[in-house]
Amino acid sequence: MIGLWIGKCVLWLMQRFGRRATSLPGKMALRISPRLFARLARQLNFCAVVTGTNGKTTTTAMLSRMFAAGEPVIHNAEGANMQQGILTALLRAASWTGRLRVRTAVFEVDEATLPVVAPYLPIRVAVVTNLFRDQLDRYGELDTTVRKVTEGLARTAASLVLNGDDPLVRHVGLSLGTHHVVYFGMHRGHLHPLEREVMRDGAFCLRCGHPLRYDGFFYGQLGQYACTHCDFVQPHPTFCGQYEPGRLHVHQEGLPGMSFPLPTRGLFNAYNALAAVAAARVSGLSAGQIERGLQSFVPPLGRMQPFATTPVSVLNLIKNPAGCDSVLAAIAAEPGDKGFCILINDLAADGRDVSWLWDADFEWLPDRIQPAFCVAGGLRAEDMAVRLKYAGLPAAAIVPVPGIEPAIDAALDRAAARGVSLYVLATYTALYPAARHLTRRADTTSGTASWDAGRKNDETHPDSPPVSRSPESVRG
Repeated sequence: MIGLWIGKCVLWLMQRFGRRATSLPGKMALRISPRLFARLARQLNFCAVVTGTNGKTTTTAMLSRMFAAGEPVIHNAEGANMQQGILTALLRAASWTGRLRVRTAVFEVDEATLPVVAPYLPIRVAVVTNLFRDQLDRYGELDTTVRKVTEGLARTAASLVLNGDDPLVRHVGLSLGTHHVVYFGMHRGHLHPLEREVMRDGAFCLRCGHPLRYDGFFYGQLGQYACTHCDFVQPHPTFCGQYEPGRLHVHQEGLPGMSFPLPTRGLFNAYNALAAVAAARVSGLSAGQIERGLQSFVPPLGRMQPFATTPVSVLNLIKNPAGCDSVLAAIAAEPGDKGFCILINDLAADGRDVSWLWDADFEWLPDRIQPAFCVAGGLRAEDMAVRLKYAGLPAAAIVPVPGIEPAIDAALDRAAARGVSLYVLATYTALYPAARHLTRRADTTSGTASWDAGRKNDETHPDSPPVSRSPESVRG
C-alpha cells in the first residue's frame, strides 16, 4: 500500500504544479512496491496492447477512442510506454485503497518492455504495427527487436493483429503458430515501384536467409513480397485498407465493406487507422463504435499537426529512417511550396546514435519536394546540415541554426518572406519544446492546434539546450 500511496501522492503533486506526470509516479511506486504493477493489472477484465516501431501512439489513441465510445478506458495517452508509464496510467484509475475504478485498458507498450509486462496484463488483443531499426544504441540490431516482440507475445493468450505487409511482422506471426492471428494490409493499388536503391530493413527472409523479391512497396520494407527460395510470402489480409484523403475504406474478409472518417493525413497514418480498426473488430466493437471513436480522435502531438502561425506550420515527429521517409512522402503529397525546419537532438529519449540520418531518404527533398530552404536546428544542427548537403540540396538553401527556438524563428521568418508553408520535423526531445514555441508564435486570433502550452515537460521530456555539439560544418 505504501508504494500505491507514494505513487498517487507524486501524481497529485505533479498535476498540482502543472507537470504532465506520465512516468515518475509509476517509477516511484515500483521502487517501493515492486509487486504493485501485478496487483493492479490483475484487476483488469480486458486489455489490448499496441507495440511496434512506428505508429504506436497514434494507433493506441485511435483504439482507445473506439473503446471509449462504449465504456471508460484506461490509456497511457501521452505515450509513456514502459512499465513505469503503464503503472502511472493504472494509478490514475486506482482508488487510495488500490481498487481500479475502470476495468478495460488500451496500452501502448515499448517493444523491449513487452516481455516484462505481458505476464501480468490480461492481454486479449495485441497489435504489432511494424518493425524497423530504431535507436540502435538502445535496441541493438533489428533481430533483437523481433525476438523481444515474439517473446512478449508468446507470454500471452492474445489474438494477434499483425501488419502482413511487413515481412518482419509476418515472421513474428509464423513464429507464434498456436495463437489466433489476423493480418491487416493496404490494397495493392497503393504500391509504388522501387525507383532508386534505398536502405531497407527486411531485405532477407528470416526463415531461410535468402533475398526477398518485391513487386512493389508501400513504404520502408512494407510491400508485396515473397522469398526467392522458400514458401515465405505476404499473407492475404483479413482487413484490407484503401486510403483516400479524409476516408479509410476497410474490407473485412467475408463481410460488406466499411468506410470511416480519417482525421489524419498520410499513408502511414492510414496504416495506423487500419490497425486500430482491425483490433477493434477483433475485440468485438461495432462499426458504429469505431466511427464514433475516429470522429472524436485528436491526433497526438507531432503527427502532421498544424499550427496557426504566420505562415502556417505543420509539426511532425521523426525518430528513425522509415518514419522519416514516410513523413517526407506525406509532405511531398501536400500542395503548395514548402520550407523546412529539421530539429535533431541526441538525448537519451532520442537515441545517442544519429547515424540513422544517413539511412533516411533525405534525397526526397531535392528530388521531389524542392524546398525553398531548410533550416537545421537542435543539438545536432551541424550534422543535419551536412546530411542535407550530401542529399543534394543547394548550399544556399541550407541554414544551420543551433537550438530549437532560434531555428524555428529563423525558419518562420524565411517562410513568411517567401510565402511558403513551414514543415517542422523534430526528434522526440525536440518535439515538445517545438510545439510550445509554435503555439507561442501562433496567431492568437486564429487559435492553435490542440496543444497546452502551459504544461511543463516531465522527467522524460527534458528541454534541449540550444547548443550544437557537432564539430562538423556544412560550409566548404
